[in-house]
Amino acid sequence: MGESAAYGDPQPDFGLPRMLEALLSPRFPSRRFEIVNVAMTAINSHAVLPIARECARQNGDVWVIYMGNNEVVGPFGAGTVFGPRVASLGLIRCSLALKATRTGQLLDRLFARLHPPPDSKREWGGMAMFLGNQVRQEDPRMRAVYAHFSRNLDDVLDAAHRGGARVVLSTVGSNLKDCAPFASSHAPGLTIAASGEFDRLYQQAVDSEQHGLPREAIELVSQAARLDASYAALHYLWGRCCLALGRDLDALAQFKEARDLDVLRFRADSQINDIIRQAATSRAGEDVRLVDSERTLASRASHGIMGGETFYEHVHLNFEGNYLVARAIADEVARLLPSVPEERADPHLGWASPAECAQRLAWTDWNAYQGERAILGRISDPPFTAQLNHAEQYERLRHDLDQLSVAASPASLRRAILSCQAAMVAAPNDWVLVKELAVAQEKAGDFAGAASNWRRIVQWLPHCGEAWQQLGRDLAEGKQEAEALSALQQALKLDPTSIPALSALAQILAGQGRTSEAVCQYEKVLRLKPYWSPAHLGLGKVLEAAGRSGEAERHFREALQSRVYTPAALGALGRFCFEKGWLSEAVTNFTDSLKLDPSDAPMHVNLGVTLVTLGRRAEAQSHFAEALRLDPSLPEAHVRLGFELGRQGLDAEAMEHFAEAVRLKPDLLEARMNFGIALTRQNRAEEALAQCEEVLRQNPTNSLALKHAQQLRGKARGL
Repeated sequence: MGESAAYGDPQPDFGLPRMLEALLSPRFPSRRFEIVNVAMTAINSHAVLPIARECARQNGDVWVIYMGNNEVVGPFGAGTVFGPRVASLGLIRCSLALKATRTGQLLDRLFARLHPPPDSKREWGGMAMFLGNQVRQEDPRMRAVYAHFSRNLDDVLDAAHRGGARVVLSTVGSNLKDCAPFASSHAPGLTIAASGEFDRLYQQAVDSEQHGLPREAIELVSQAARLDASYAALHYLWGRCCLALGRDLDALAQFKEARDLDVLRFRADSQINDIIRQAATSRAGEDVRLVDSERTLASRASHGIMGGETFYEHVHLNFEGNYLVARAIADEVARLLPSVPEERADPHLGWASPAECAQRLAWTDWNAYQGERAILGRISDPPFTAQLNHAEQYERLRHDLDQLSVAASPASLRRAILSCQAAMVAAPNDWVLVKELAVAQEKAGDFAGAASNWRRIVQWLPHCGEAWQQLGRDLAEGKQEAEALSALQQALKLDPTSIPALSALAQILAGQGRTSEAVCQYEKVLRLKPYWSPAHLGLGKVLEAAGRSGEAERHFREALQSRVYTPAALGALGRFCFEKGWLSEAVTNFTDSLKLDPSDAPMHVNLGVTLVTLGRRAEAQSHFAEALRLDPSLPEAHVRLGFELGRQGLDAEAMEHFAEAVRLKPDLLEARMNFGIALTRQNRAEEALAQCEEVLRQNPTNSLALKHAQQLRGKARGL
């Protein structure tokens, strides 16, 4: 139970619940473990309590609770964007109970229709939604936040006790060392003069630290602290300087103070974790065990301070972090398990290692790359962009992605597929492994294989709308349109508001020439998300094909103005702009796509081709070369790089790339034709003629091949 960190964000398939299962199952081979993940993003203890009361009726043996990050920003918190802030606990619970009834849900929908929120508040918009909701540590509302959390936690534990469940209660870790505060504010009442002097000292301290002068920076922050000791970023800077001087304990104290003073309160602070420890101590006689994950993570961190070794960003654990916390939890779960008389413990059987868990979960470098890429996109937006160490975070992630770039290659993807298949031998009915295999197959272009695996999942989980949706999309890629439509319609029965299912349905209808039906589906999407760029783009294409150019143009421009920042959406927009001849817009979208996924080799080729069209050939060549570094088996990149080298008179080097492109893709006539021209320039006429003749065999009307073949035959006859 808990929030996004407990759920496993950004990769729940490798999060705490899955890691715990990977540890417990091999340790106790005679038992079957079922671990139910009831955590979810953007909730807090107010929402966890009714979940816990429902779980109390399900006869679980052990509950694992990892919560506390969202007490301020989650529902009813002092800094929430989800409805009213800090009401009385009785009013909060009454509101939640009412919304659990059909009458309450009807009233809620009626209110939403009468008072619709602005587009920016209609759905989850990331952490940037909270920028205007800053809460200082001494804000009087924080007393209510702590009191509510303490009471909710007690009531969750009561529910567990009544349901006969034993509990592992964990403190919550957060990134102290490598995550600066998201926002800082000056103490109320600070004079303009004092504020100005503080800002001057603080900026000088920042400059000194950046120039490798930590002692000088500490003197400056000490002076600034005498003016205002409540500015969160000041303490973070102080901690960095202490760390540089080897003063680890002082650094830890400053980093904790920086987290606790952060006025965008996305991390569980010291008091939240103290409440968790006190609750576990007071319930020790009720089979409640404490796992101090905060201390566990610190014990394995450099300098004893939690940081980027175990966290992706502020609170979300990476693979190593999930393993450490799950390993500590597993120890306590093992002590709480009901005894089985016939079970014989093997004294030589220890806990699975990280490598063994990775094998069991089919975790590979390809998955690591996907996680890092998701986080790179996340920290490219506010509030991360305002952090003191944002540039370092961004460069570290770019470096990590560069190191993992080989993991995005076709060969690495094939290894990921084999890893999934190997893991499924030990766990053939593990639907998560089947899903991971399907996703990898989609990435590799094996849509038939992916569809086969999604079919298995919908047989096991017929209520899973995502599985029906993905099955439909893969069937559509395989041109099985009738089956695809059926799968997508099933997805929409389960969730009529599914944007991916509606969009995929619209694309199929458009491809079948069913214009009015396609328009209808796209309009449904835009009623749900008026700013959704892919729907504007798709609708524009349908309208343009129907001769409604004026309407189409309006949607095309809207697509450009309301871009969706995912690599796929930006790439699609870039390709469309290139086709329309909007080259500067194409460059912008291809470039932004590569910022989010720098190892996308075909996208580098797309950007390079656009730059060539603009006459920016040197930049283009660098992208063709980068594409080949990432994927040496990409024939289009060989052709493009070979052409640029040939323009520079580097015929031998160009010829090597053309030859490799022909080897990789024998029917790529552009490559074969250029290979023939390069051979001609190297005075290898007979080989050049053979290439031209092969082009003509595949395309007898190719004018360029006809011309060169005629010239080469003439030379051979001495004409």
